[in-house]
Amino acid sequence: MQQMMKSKYLLSVSLMLFIGAFKLSAQNKDTLRVMNYNLLYYNANTSFCTQTNNNLNTKEAAMEDIIDVILPDVLVVNEIGTDPNSAFYLSRDALNKNGRNYYRFAANSGSGQTIANMLFYNRRKLQLESQRVIDKNLNGTNIIRDIDVYTLRYKDTNLAKHGDTIRFHIIVAHLKAGNTTSDRAERGDAVDAVMADLDSLNASGNYIIAGDFNLYRSTETAYQELVNYVDTSLRFYDPVRNMTGLWNQQRYAAHHTQSTRTSGGCGANGGMNDRFDLMLYSDEIKDNKDNIKYIRNSYKAFGQDGLRFNSSINSPRNNLVGNTVANALHDMSDHLPVILDLEITLPQTTSLDEVQFMKDVRFSNPTKDQLYIDLGKNKGEISEIEIMDLNGRIIDRIRVDNSLRIRRNLNHISKGTYLLKFHTKSYQQFVEKLIKICLLYTSPSPRD
Repeated sequence: MQQMMKSKYLLSVSLMLFIGAFKLSAQNKDTLRVMNYNLLYYNANTSFCTQTNNNLNTKEAAMEDIIDVILPDVLVVNEIGTDPNSAFYLSRDALNKNGRNYYRFAANSGSGQTIANMLFYNRRKLQLESQRVIDKNLNGTNIIRDIDVYTLRYKDTNLAKHGDTIRFHIIVAHLKAGNTTSDRAERGDAVDAVMADLDSLNASGNYIIAGDFNLYRSTETAYQELVNYVDTSLRFYDPVRNMTGLWNQQRYAAHHTQSTRTSGGCGANGGMNDRFDLMLYSDEIKDNKDNIKYIRNSYKAFGQDGLRFNSSINSPRNNLVGNTVANALHDMSDHLPVILDLEITLPQTTSLDEVQFMKDVRFSNPTKDQLYIDLGKNKGEISEIEIMDLNGRIIDRIRVDNSLRIRRNLNHISKGTYLLKFHTKSYQQFVEKLIKICLLYTSPSPRD
């Protein structure tokens, strides 16, 4: 009888919590996911990559499956065709699918080249402020492929109060392939041009350099110029530590990004054995000097379980991402995407919009295995709800239609404290703590 009374009490408390209003704290943090991907001659037919062995429709279906899982806020790519429609096709047929309509892209670059770089971004959170190209090395000759520099600004909904917003810069490079002395020298020359460019600007702030670097070992000039540049304030930092010497070794398999297949298609067929794709960040991001910091342990070669040295990403079975995503990674490219997460910190502000939002939205908190949300007068205004851990990693995303009430199963989430973030269609964000609990008492079974 006591157990039944306790169960009824807990049920009553849960109902009271569900129907009670909550107080929403002012938003001052956000998380951005950055993804870097070599697309293997996307929409760029050649004598060796054709519609037969690198079919555009197959690649777009695969990319859609990959984006469904990663959901990046920033996507930078190599090897996209310089046809003016290439970015539009990828955006329409792979990124802006399954309820997504917020990806935008930068202007084309790589004039006169078959393949180039491109940036896509989540317009709900970000705005492309500028872009430019580094196309010459220090002796004035052309770099084999243009290096693009993009500046993004965070869409701060309280910009009028804060006066300015947070910016970060992404340098996207596709360095010379090959492992001859001249190939390595060309890679070094291209990186010298990047560092000299930053030096000439006396650059400071949040910088990421990303791309297919085609590096084979940590001692290469191009890599050392990035991580040990003479001006310590301009050095980049590799989130993967202690990866010294030759990278084509089984002990480094968890970081290998090429090749996803052992046969078939165009591109490399040697199996997973090289770390070509990297993202490095500036000391401002490393030390959180300018309101953006790298979220520890978020850097990954996506889909890489470290168990397939010289074998394909989908055979034997990849239990890390499952068959559908592993097959998509196999079909999309001979590279794996690389991802990392950044935490954005904004000044603390409480606006009239937040106060009104606090009055109108209710949710069950603490909650057990089901999350109930009543959007009240905000029905139709909320586009997405994210559940994040306290490190800013996204645990779950809830796409919102025009429903008034939302129910979400939380059985896949461990007990603990989380953040519940609401995104509005006008690009505002509101955050509150969510506590997941396990009830100590349950209703007695019929045999009790």
